[in-house]
Amino acid sequence: MAAAVDSLPVRKAAPRVRLRKFLIWLATFGALLAIWQLYVNRADSILDLPTPLSTVKAAYEMTVDGELGEALASSFAVLAAGAIPAIIVGVLMGLVIGSVRQLDVAFGPYIFAFFATPFPALIPLFLLIFGVGFIGKVAIVFTLVWIAVLLQTIAGVKAVDPRYLEVGRSLGSTGIRAMFEIRLPAALSFIVAGVRIAVGRALVGVVIAEFDTALTGLGALIFRHSQRFRLSEALVPAVILAITGIVLTMLLRRLEGRLEVWKQTD
Repeated sequence: MAAAVDSLPVRKAAPRVRLRKFLIWLATFGALLAIWQLYVNRADSILDLPTPLSTVKAAYEMTVDGELGEALASSFAVLAAGAIPAIIVGVLMGLVIGSVRQLDVAFGPYIFAFFATPFPALIPLFLLIFGVGFIGKVAIVFTLVWIAVLLQTIAGVKAVDPRYLEVGRSLGSTGIRAMFEIRLPAALSFIVAGVRIAVGRALVGVVIAEFDTALTGLGALIFRHSQRFRLSEALVPAVILAITGIVLTMLLRRLEGRLEVWKQTD
């Protein structure tokens, strides 16, 4: 009863905390827009620098003529087709490698070495192997997401409390059953963190691939409009990518936080 009474002030304070955070974010966002506008107004440049208003106007015009919608559909299709299978494969491989010490010893150094390799340098190679079309871009996104999720899944599996495994063995949960019934739930927060890291890498990979092909997608829009010095139009896809990354990261952080609370209460 006392615990229930003590939790009431916390529940009442939660909306106030969220409101305060929102107001701080809103004030910061407004200040950044004002600084941006003032800088452009005072800048002495031969180029027509983008402003918040010109960027919004360009976004509206690009939406009306269908240019932005086609690019969004192309880039997000590549992102989904590459990221979803990569998460599944990365989790499955991470469970196996993290559970079997011999596999971890054998492949761990190579996985870390590949993750540490500057991937933009490998993108031309991917495009040569898989082509400059949809398959080539999907292969780039798949690889970027897969390696991040794989590493985090391995780390999460290796961090499982041995006591959970002992209890599982005593209840007959061994082998593959232990992998999915014990190791996977215990490693979920690590996996979500890996997906959060992978999102940013995947967005960068899509844009760089589209830069190199300059055929379709948001990256192609940035490339074409910047070549014509239409900077407001070139900024629109970059803003959309930034917003996409922020939204996905916030959602994944919230999910990660809930999983951490679940582990602590468990």
